[in-house]
Amino acid sequence: MDGFEGFMRTATGHAPHPYQALLAADGLPERLSAPTGAGKSVAGVLPWLYRRLVAAPESTPRRLVYVLPQHSLPDQLHDRIGQWLGRLGYADEVGLHQITDGRWRRHPERTAILVGTHDLVLSRALMRGFGDATELAPVSYALLHTDTQWVFDEMDLLGPALPVTVELQRLRDEVGTPSPTSTMWMSSDASLASVRRITRLDVDPAHYLDGLVDALTAAHVPGTQTIAVLNTVERARALYTALRDTGRDVLLIHPRFRAADRRRLLSELGETGHDRIVVSAQALEAGIDVSSRTLLTELAPVSAIVQRAGRCNRYGEHPEGGDLLWCEPPSGGDPDAARWLLAPDRPPVRPDTPHRPVLRLRDLLELFDTAEPDPDVSRWICDAADLTMMVAWRDGEPSDEQPGPGRDELCQVPLADLRQRDHAWVRDRWDGHWRPAAAGDFQPGATVLLQAEHGGYLPDEGWAPESRTPVTALAPPPGTQTFACTRWVSLDQHLMETEEEARLLLDALPGLPAEQREAVARAARYHDLGKCHEVFQEMLRAGGGDFPDGLLAKSAAPYNTGRSRRPHFRHELVSALILPDGQPLINYLVAAHHGKVRITVRPAGEEAPLLMGVRDGDRTPPIELSTGERFPARSLQTDIFTTGPWTERAKTLRDGLGPFRLAYLETLVRVADWRSSARHDGPVPPGDGEPGQGVGDDSQPPGPGGQDEIQRGGPA
Repeated sequence: MDGFEGFMRTATGHAPHPYQALLAADGLPERLSAPTGAGKSVAGVLPWLYRRLVAAPESTPRRLVYVLPQHSLPDQLHDRIGQWLGRLGYADEVGLHQITDGRWRRHPERTAILVGTHDLVLSRALMRGFGDATELAPVSYALLHTDTQWVFDEMDLLGPALPVTVELQRLRDEVGTPSPTSTMWMSSDASLASVRRITRLDVDPAHYLDGLVDALTAAHVPGTQTIAVLNTVERARALYTALRDTGRDVLLIHPRFRAADRRRLLSELGETGHDRIVVSAQALEAGIDVSSRTLLTELAPVSAIVQRAGRCNRYGEHPEGGDLLWCEPPSGGDPDAARWLLAPDRPPVRPDTPHRPVLRLRDLLELFDTAEPDPDVSRWICDAADLTMMVAWRDGEPSDEQPGPGRDELCQVPLADLRQRDHAWVRDRWDGHWRPAAAGDFQPGATVLLQAEHGGYLPDEGWAPESRTPVTALAPPPGTQTFACTRWVSLDQHLMETEEEARLLLDALPGLPAEQREAVARAARYHDLGKCHEVFQEMLRAGGGDFPDGLLAKSAAPYNTGRSRRPHFRHELVSALILPDGQPLINYLVAAHHGKVRITVRPAGEEAPLLMGVRDGDRTPPIELSTGERFPARSLQTDIFTTGPWTERAKTLRDGLGPFRLAYLETLVRVADWRSSARHDGPVPPGDGEPGQGVGDDSQPPGPGGQDEIQRGGPA
């Protein structure tokens, strides 16, 4: 392709700017400033991709994580990157995912690009992913901190998250990662010199909405597009409704839409030549390539104003220039607002720097223990006014047979709007059953189901808490094809296949010390020894069918009901108890392979004196593997977890290897388990088995056509 110039021409149809070519030659720096509209999105992706696939594959991280500010819409950027990959012929070679698409976790060896907003990405980097299942948090954490190039777009819009991103990179450098990980922070340094007309609007606060409608009606040039950017979704919705009532062609864009509606609206936004007004709330400040003849903005911080102004006559398509209108919102503005930029005769006000909580190593180590009561990581990520939850709608009360909501069902909404919400349901953390949400369930990043008949959402307006119009539920319809284990699999076969998958994965991911590689392979061989327990064997056979003799690891659909007489039973805890002492890393990796038995181990709900379904003194039968190894029958002693040394040993591993390395080793065992299980997965008739699951593999990502693993829950 004649070097990077040919590479970029193929991808975008344009030659690179000199600064973009320099990035391709030298690699991504820590800090990059470029004018708005000068191709920062391209600069954050294509130079890395060129180096990863062409110029310097061995020294370039295999994952790119492109992070947009919280209120941005990543869909358009995701689609643009997909187009670049398609034109380059890399669509099959390079994985492209939004961060909420958990399928990227299946392929840690693959070159991949992840796109997401900073609240969703950073919460995963702190092992408390918003909208993510707790048991999958260590996998996201491990891969985000290993062999990864982070790119933060519009760093000045990150709020309290900006110092955390700096500290995370420092901690990665300090404690070490399995493979190098680095960060580039990008910002816009454009002035408003290219905007020919800047006009202040004096809008009466007492009649603010009417004033905006009148101003936009007067300023809009027929045959062109006008954009109005407001600081809150509530005001944007109100302005949209008022303009629509006047009969205008108007489009509303903000972050509080379900994915399908968001994609539809962004597709409409991408259509040019419309005579219309687009109303937005912060969502157009980063990651969106759109232009307007006239742009109205409420007073906002400088970084936001620069981004909004960059959407006015962005391509110079209006030779006569664009019009930038600005006004103060009825609630006034913060002292960091850009009055001095929009009105140069007014000197800037130096705001007081707000106090921000600082992330320290001790915080990072505490967050590693996912059994601890969930700390509020949102204080490191966003301001209190920006706290959100994930919401989906279902018809009637949810049943336990229903899977958790997939990505397309979810809508991100303000936490404050939900605290008093009735008719909300959550999956119980311990038993996987749906239950009415209690006050303590309304936490940042949590996921709830609302009953569709009570409203709360409108397709063209998004989250509408005051609406009582029934919502169209998006749950998979009855009869949807599912994927599950389609054959009986012996315990020995599954263990040998998992070790084989682990060694194949290790071969594709060089760089680990020999002893760690062997620990991963051996843990893969032993990870499901605990399935020999009579409770698990009884569960596998309880659904009937012509099952074979001997110890089983999986039952065939439709016989894999997943229902145990001890509802909290965790076979991986038994696996760790069967293994002899003296190999703490292998024992830990075995116990942790479902993300539920890790640092601290406690009873699952009200099950005492049992511990995760295991009773002190339970006996396991003898096991003989095809390797020739024998594990004699034994009486299980659970006090190693309750009063014994398990937690201290696990912390010693965490602190000795470092949290990023230990989580990465966990991840390799888990991915090997997913892959060996997938060897026997296939389509089954509707209602036979759960999507993408063999019994006992409740943290396995789904097979083709299955639901995403967000809040899937359900007993193992």
